[in-house]
Amino acid sequence: MKDKTIEPLVGFVKITGFPTAIFYMRPKIYYMNPKRKHYRLPKPCIVMSNHTSLWDHPFYMRVFFFRTIHWLMGEVLFRKSKFFSWFLYSMGGIYVDREAHNFACIRTAIKLLDQGKTVGVFPQGRLPVDGKPFPFMPGITMLALRTPAPIVPVYVDGNYGFGKRVHVIIGEEIHIRDYTDMKVPSGDEVRRLTRILEEKNNELKAELERRLAAEKKK
Repeated sequence: MKDKTIEPLVGFVKITGFPTAIFYMRPKIYYMNPKRKHYRLPKPCIVMSNHTSLWDHPFYMRVFFFRTIHWLMGEVLFRKSKFFSWFLYSMGGIYVDREAHNFACIRTAIKLLDQGKTVGVFPQGRLPVDGKPFPFMPGITMLALRTPAPIVPVYVDGNYGFGKRVHVIIGEEIHIRDYTDMKVPSGDEVRRLTRILEEKNNELKAELERRLAAEKKK
């Protein structure tokens, strides 16, 4: 699929949306490695995040202001209207048809990574139900195995709202091939690697909660 991103539009949305973001999506950024305060996303890379809200997409535009992230997005968003579908594509969105069970979105993501761009994945695939998050799906692993681009894990607490702070922690880069000796991993191996990535996400969550608890005690 051809990249339909309109970079001037992405920049316009970021700039015009900045005043709202200041009050509704004020980020407080932490790093798993405190020595990397001025960390910049490598090119290319895969940003891997938990999914808490539809606000996650614009929030990461705020956090990574100078980088266009091509997020994999479920088909339900593209089906809302023709204009909204055009807008999502123009902002760098990658269409994911969860009903078709094909790999078109993976192929699109690989092409973008080959061009040195940044791809974003919410491995849980959908928003939490009754506050309970879904487990990681293997798509993130299948993508990571097909590219040398590292994964940058990120965890956000989803504390969106006027007057609130949204806390996000950025982890160390992950090279999925470091965790397997299989050139062509089996289905079981893919599932094992997916669990490892989910554990990395859980480690970020635990570390963020630990730091927030320590700050409250001060």
